[in-house]
Amino acid sequence: MKGISRRDFMQQSATLAGGALLPLPKGLFSPRKEEPMIGIQIGAISFIDEGINQVLDNVQQKGEVNTLFLAAFSYDTGIGGGQIKGFRFPDHGKREYREFHGGNFATPHPEFYKDTILKNTKAPDHGDWDMLAKVVPEARKRGIKVYVFNQDSFTWHKDTPNIAKLQETGIYNQHVESCCDMNPEYQHFVSAMTRDICSSYDIDGMMWSSERQGPFNNAIQPVRGEMPTARITCFCPYHRQAAKDRGIDADRAQEGLRKLVEFSKQATAGNRPTDGYFSAFWRIMTDYPEILAWEKLWTDGNRSTYENVYKSAKAAKSSIQAGFHIWHPNSLSPFTRGETPFERLAYADFIKPVVYDIVGGPRYAGYIEAATATVFRDIPKEEYLQFNNHLMNYGPMTMEGLPKEGMPLEYLHLETKRALDAVQGKCKIYTGIDIDIPTKPENKQTSPEAVYNSTTTALKTGAQGVIFSRKYSEMNLTNIAGGGKAVRDFRSSKS
Repeated sequence: MKGISRRDFMQQSATLAGGALLPLPKGLFSPRKEEPMIGIQIGAISFIDEGINQVLDNVQQKGEVNTLFLAAFSYDTGIGGGQIKGFRFPDHGKREYREFHGGNFATPHPEFYKDTILKNTKAPDHGDWDMLAKVVPEARKRGIKVYVFNQDSFTWHKDTPNIAKLQETGIYNQHVESCCDMNPEYQHFVSAMTRDICSSYDIDGMMWSSERQGPFNNAIQPVRGEMPTARITCFCPYHRQAAKDRGIDADRAQEGLRKLVEFSKQATAGNRPTDGYFSAFWRIMTDYPEILAWEKLWTDGNRSTYENVYKSAKAAKSSIQAGFHIWHPNSLSPFTRGETPFERLAYADFIKPVVYDIVGGPRYAGYIEAATATVFRDIPKEEYLQFNNHLMNYGPMTMEGLPKEGMPLEYLHLETKRALDAVQGKCKIYTGIDIDIPTKPENKQTSPEAVYNSTTTALKTGAQGVIFSRKYSEMNLTNIAGGGKAVRDFRSSKS
């Protein structure tokens, strides 16, 4: 696919900024033939609050949505719950904050779980109400496709029977609440749940999300307050055996990661090593090559869960479209990008790269702040931002401008194109577009114009679809309508 030059794109970005809701000139982006998939992520609470048909009316009429991504399994209120406490309510739904428990918002069918130690993860939030049983038939009447959005979680509720037997072990040999990808019981559960949902409901697809990263990336994070322990994993017997099979010394990896955490703690406090921060960091890495070996081990285990989901979905129903949500750090950190090449996930039917340009500004600034608090502390933030931009193939930005302005549209274009170029047509790319994700009041806020521009850019770059994220219960209908207008204008530009 032929892209546009950075100069031409920046000219188009300026046009969009100055004349919002105007279509991009023809001829600068790749043409497409098929109708794009227009998706939106929705949790059960929205259907409970507003009624199924009202929600479907809103997303169809405002956003031109033709595909629902229902948060069927999640313990994260950011995906499955209502508005986050402390943030303003959108222009629809109930105006009250609710506690969120999470779990399975469909109905677990016992026959699928007879060989697992997790028998029933039904979410208690809405009693016996089954989102898929209720929503799928109504969506079918309107010609709307239904995908489920299942999410690996950092933490599970302790009231889930037997969950402790599936969870990770940290670098201080402590119990960690995230589940271990090398634990066969966890893999059995993931397969069972996937087969259950794909077999028991008339759905079109499934998207799996795992917003977790390996021990190396967690160990170089700033350390403020107590020592970090929760996400530097996993040293359970299954990982230790896998390490032994690969010839990796688990005790050395554990020792090295502990030293890396101590380095991050001292760096965060501003205690500069004699030879500088990076040299001290690199000395640890060369003294303990087992750190990167363990990072690879953990990442391979995590990716095996992706494969498990894909194979289990296809085994249940071959027509199911199975794909993956790839979280935001993939387009902010060169470390994360290096460990998550899209071409290695192109066996899926689709990939959703998170390319949130509105909330992406403060998130990118946060990444730069974190990187320059430890490994790259000797580099001024503005200089490191420009250095990282070179690594990521981005144009100039400023630390001051990022929170207020968000990421430039060039970022969304380049990241969508990168994904398309990486998969080479082997799978579809559905660009993740952010709408009203909670952020500080002083940061850039979502507007109809911003959503219009983001949606237009993704579609004209060649994405086979977009997914409005992160959940309907946070979004203003006026902003969803900005995306809908972009879709209609895109269709008109093809005729």
